[in-house]
Amino acid sequence: MGGGEQHEERSTVVRLGRRAWALLGIVGVLVIAWLVVSQLAVVVVPVLLALFVAAALAPLVNLLGRLHVPRPLAALIAVVLGLAVIAAAVWLVVPAFVAQLPQLSSALGQATEQLDRVLSRTPFFGPGVNVRAIVGSLTTQFFGGGSIPAALGTVATVLSSVVLLLVVVLFYLAEGRWLAAALVGWLPAARQDEVWRVLARLWQVVGRYFRALLVVALFDAVFIGAGLALLGVPLALPLAVLVYLGAFLPYLGAVLSGMLAVLVAAAERGLLTAVLVLVVVLVVQQIEGNVIQPVVMGKIVRVPAFVVLVAIAIGSALLGVLGAFLAVPVAACVEHIMRHLSGRTAES
Repeated sequence: MGGGEQHEERSTVVRLGRRAWALLGIVGVLVIAWLVVSQLAVVVVPVLLALFVAAALAPLVNLLGRLHVPRPLAALIAVVLGLAVIAAAVWLVVPAFVAQLPQLSSALGQATEQLDRVLSRTPFFGPGVNVRAIVGSLTTQFFGGGSIPAALGTVATVLSSVVLLLVVVLFYLAEGRWLAAALVGWLPAARQDEVWRVLARLWQVVGRYFRALLVVALFDAVFIGAGLALLGVPLALPLAVLVYLGAFLPYLGAVLSGMLAVLVAAAERGLLTAVLVLVVVLVVQQIEGNVIQPVVMGKIVRVPAFVVLVAIAIGSALLGVLGAFLAVPVAACVEHIMRHLSGRTAES
């Protein structure tokens, strides 16, 4: 074997070794982050969620800055406008949603009883199947199995967490660059420019992901809700709200909320209407996945479906609903970091 081939093999081994160490380092950071979040949930959860809110509002603050509005004032205006939008949505939707919850619960109860009867005739499930008990067990495990829901369980704690979140959002928007500069300043001078570029890229990933999530969720809720209303399915509003909330959990949330809509349609309007609702859900989600999502997210947040599902499973196992929500942006950020490290390794 020639010297050139041996050198190439050694270079390949070195590159693989560096990538393995980089991956182990990222995994170690994520494990430490999980331990911190688990023990200090009351503080860490609002700080983490504020990062997403601030990234979503950052373009508005930058726009106001270009209009010569002082950045602290621009941050305050952005937060106030965001709260106004949320308050308007709550005022328009929540009362009607709450008023129809008993009817929705009754319809879902009828649907699950019908589903029990159908599944009991299949050899896989057999008699005695109880879909409601299975779903209830999974829901309890998902929402109540970790320390975070327990830490955020009281009204006073939730209110204090919301206040902390708003304060941190204001700080991120007004002084986020100062905070990033202070953190980067601890690094060696030779690496600071590189880290700045990576942080800027990750900030774009988080901001675009969260803004796209809001748009995609609204698209799904409006058009699926309109389809339900046109087909004469009762409870179209609460089902549309559930579709909107489900969109914040990629893939899994869309499947679950779509199944609920189909079950309610089957219980209230029969099999034909349920099939039509299924067609509406599938068409809307196909348009969202193949047209809307690529446009609003672009190429900056492109994580394969398999990676998304695995990330959600890991995130929900570690941190429950918060982990499931954070799984996709974390996976996208890790992918960008790995791509950057891979490119740097190839250059060396």
